[in-house]
Amino acid sequence: MTSDPACSPGDVAPDGAGSHWLALTLQSGLGARGFAARALTGDLQEAGAARHFARCTLFDWDMGPLVEDAAVIVSELVTNAMRYGLGCPLSPPATSRPVWLGLLLQETTVLCAVSDPSPEIPVVKEPDYLAESGRGLHIIDSLSDAWGWTSPDHAGKTVWAEVGLPAPSLP
Repeated sequence: MTSDPACSPGDVAPDGAGSHWLALTLQSGLGARGFAARALTGDLQEAGAARHFARCTLFDWDMGPLVEDAAVIVSELVTNAMRYGLGCPLSPPATSRPVWLGLLLQETTVLCAVSDPSPEIPVVKEPDYLAESGRGLHIIDSLSDAWGWTSPDHAGKTVWAEVGLPAPSLP
């Protein structure tokens, strides 16, 4: 199994700060399957914790080649959820854990999904290349194989992105 020295056994376990998480991995004749989820507070610093959670989970799933892209995707998804999903005036009252990060492994593809309480859908804007922010969805688009969002409802929406291992080349 590929490993990261920054991830040690138990890293995806509760961090002592009351984090809520779940991680499952199954191996079968159908290939590797896994699910990991973590509740996040509305603090912008949670993007770093989410990135670390994604890195450690993907290393645990032996998906090392996807770690860097998935970590950046997760960071952008979480940052957008914190910045726009929680700041939306149409959002229902925030709970102590208003944002969820989910990772789903399906053979050679990982789905990264972030749910927030806002009913507003993501809007891809023309990037200002001199600004410090505003390029998150462009980054997600360039690093992922596909991305999108669920139809918003009373609980909010989920923005997701898929990233997969390249297909093996034929001789």
